[in-house]
Amino acid sequence: MTVDRSVFQALESAAANTAPTDPAGVPLRVHLAGLYLSAGEPERSLQHATTALAASPHDTTALSVAAAAASATGNEQLAEGYRAIHTALLNGGSEGPAPSGGGSGQRGTPTGTERRRPTSDPGSPVEVEEDAAEQPLSEPLSEPAGWDSSDPGTITLADVAGMHDVKQRLHRSLLGPMQNPQLREAFGKQLRGGLMLWGPPGTGKTFIARALSGELGAGFLSASPADVYGSYFGQSEQNIARLFAQARREAPGVVFLDELDAIGGRRSRRNTDQARAVVNQLLLELDGMAGNDGVFVLAATNAPWDVDEALRRPGRFDRTVLVLPPDAPAREALLRLQFEGRPIAPDIDLASLVRGTELFSGADLVRLVESATERALERSMQVGMVSPATDADFQAALRDTPPSTRAWLSTAATYLAHAGTGEDFDELRAYLRRHRIS
Repeated sequence: MTVDRSVFQALESAAANTAPTDPAGVPLRVHLAGLYLSAGEPERSLQHATTALAASPHDTTALSVAAAAASATGNEQLAEGYRAIHTALLNGGSEGPAPSGGGSGQRGTPTGTERRRPTSDPGSPVEVEEDAAEQPLSEPLSEPAGWDSSDPGTITLADVAGMHDVKQRLHRSLLGPMQNPQLREAFGKQLRGGLMLWGPPGTGKTFIARALSGELGAGFLSASPADVYGSYFGQSEQNIARLFAQARREAPGVVFLDELDAIGGRRSRRNTDQARAVVNQLLLELDGMAGNDGVFVLAATNAPWDVDEALRRPGRFDRTVLVLPPDAPAREALLRLQFEGRPIAPDIDLASLVRGTELFSGADLVRLVESATERALERSMQVGMVSPATDADFQAALRDTPPSTRAWLSTAATYLAHAGTGEDFDELRAYLRRHRIS
């Protein structure tokens, strides 16, 4: 399946109407970069990814797409630079120097040790190729892949503010059957495969995944595209295999695949053998999950329509949960949480603030409170004493802080209008209609 070119035209038009330096346009440009990458146009993908990074240098999704696009153009030096920045940000360090040659899209010279697969027919079937497990791999790596590994934490779903519907679906599809094995057996409920969280950026999908890990009392192994994709023949597949092997050794554990659309994008629209091989290896691991007791697979994506169709079939990522911007009770809880420990005036009109932050993601609410308190801090430095953040500070910050989710929701509406079908998107369609987004 290929994307109707009218989708690209509509998204290009929307991007052209957004200033390159406007952070609000970042989700749109990143999504467009991902579409171009999946369609086998890495140069166009790299252009949009680097434009997004110019507006938001710390955007990890943009960095992942830029790394994959640079690698697809043959510029491995540039790709490694983006991967290094991505890893540094995830580890809480500085992002380091920006990669050179970001927007050129010119092909670099592959390293002498790199070997490439013979070019395959991009229109070949989407099922796992029979000889996928028999492909020869490169020399074993001396260092393990750089995924995040952590012990079972104290975070549970009780720490997730609001999102009652999301929690209810998670209990119904995963936690309930796991915690009631006798009832699960009586109803023939199987726990094979994985669960995919999807929705706009900044809505807490990764936090929910960690909360599920805490509910299960399981270790947490997190991998992003930058962790999975390697520079050499067979390295990417090895990274996937090692990730699941480590999860089996450390069971019970949760394997969390961030940005699943970049890791497991549609093979029918990707002309790189590396990307296709990664999907094949992931399918092999998921199909073998029946014998992997105690290993649970979660994934998150901003673009479920870009995930390979084979990954969505029964026994794989056949359970999905849409994570939308927080509702009013969740926004109030998140704002109160952000108020803690800060000098906030007692007469803040919280109800008005909650009403004014519709469509705000959790990350947007954090940014809003930080913006308002920065105004109060500046005033405090001028008068030489603590001046709490007032309602006026929050209203001014609100005017300067548009919801970042609107760009994603508009992109989703455009996609659904042109190519989106199936009941998987019914909940999103209802949300878009309710908020009159088209």
